[in-house]
Amino acid sequence: MFNFRFITVIITLIILSGTLSVSLAEEGEKFSARFRKLSDELRCPTCQGLSVKDSEAGFSNSIKDKIRELMKNGKSDEEIIAYFVKRYGEWILRSPTKQGFNLLLWILPGAGIVIGLFVVFLRAKRRTNNPENEELAQLTAEEERKIKEDLGRFEGG
Repeated sequence: MFNFRFITVIITLIILSGTLSVSLAEEGEKFSARFRKLSDELRCPTCQGLSVKDSEAGFSNSIKDKIRELMKNGKSDEEIIAYFVKRYGEWILRSPTKQGFNLLLWILPGAGIVIGLFVVFLRAKRRTNNPENEELAQLTAEEERKIKEDLGRFEGG
């Protein structure tokens, strides 16, 4: 009887500890994924063009530590980003916000491509419908004779 209860308690503890470790591992993975996402959104102040995630500079390591600290304190992603924007300005973000003047930065490239394709399409259509092209394609009898002479000299000589 004593052995049966002891074995039951041990098995129950083993099962519960396995469940707990799986849930902690999932939380760890979620924490790591969130950390990578946040550190990828911030620019390294000392390295040009690198994110905080990709940089090993001392300043970037300080920012990574601060991100971890804010995450452990229960701050949301928006609050963490707002903290760094307030402290370092919008420059710290790797991509500009989609509001105000920055909205123009997001819209302009796409609008430029669409307008450029439209202009190319119109010019190509105008060129194919141009009657001048048909007139240039037709040769007079004199021009044909000269071309045949030139070809004959070229082939013969």
